[in-house]
Formats: sequence, C-alpha cells, structure tokens
Amino acid sequence: MSIPIDATLERRHAINVRRSLSKLLSTDLDFHQDASNYASHALHAFAAEFPPQLPRLFIEGLTVKGETVMDPMMGSGTAIVESFLCGRRAVGFDIDPLALMICRVKTHPVDFLEATWAGKRVVSSAIKLLQRTQP
Repeated sequence: MSIPIDATLERRHAINVRRSLSKLLSTDLDFHQDASNYASHALHAFAAEFPPQLPRLFIEGLTVKGETVMDPMMGSGTAIVESFLCGRRAVGFDIDPLALMICRVKTHPVDFLEATWAGKRVVSSAIKLLQRTQP
C-alpha cells in the first residue's frame, strides 16, 4: 500500500514546522530592551499585552508573505498589526468588546493626506481661538 503524495507532503511540512518552531522557542525571547511603541501599538495600554517583537518573530519564522495569520484570542490586536506589517493577511477573534474596539482602531487604515489636513484644521482653529481670547 502506498501513501498518497499529499499525505507525504503534509507530513514533511509538519516536520518542518515543528523544527522551525523548536528553533524559534530556543532563541532569546526577551524583548524588554526593544521599543514597543511603533506603528499603532502605543494607542492604548491593554492588560496582558505582549511586546510586538514576540508575534513578529513567530509570524516571520512560521509564515511567508501573503499567508493568513489567525489569532483566536487577539486582545488589542498586537499580532494582527504585526501580521500586516510583515505582509501577511490576518484574522482575529476575541470576546472582549474593549479588545475588539481597540484592535479595530489599531488596524483601521488612515489616509496620510487626510490626517495631515485634519491636523492642520485643528491647529488653525486653536490659533483662532487663542487670538480671540487675548486682549
């Protein structure tokens, strides 16, 4: 009886994934010295949030660009953001409504020009208000 080619390929893939995972777990996973306030990670402090370098390490080590990363307990979306930054698609789930809101905000694309114009309008309005209040 021969083993179907698909089953053989799946076994090889599983062995390679286990080896890659074992190698990743044997590396230094201490990221306390690294900055974690880039991209949208600093928008909101969230309980049990891990440094973004941790999911990035596993995303880059276990997936390739274009693949989809799934985070079943995404919390504030750190792994989702890192997936996007690494060129992966991402899907995440959480039962915490606050977590869902934070992740939605952290992953919502912002048009740079629109945000720049909005900032200029705010500054302009503030200057006008200051001029009105000064004698």
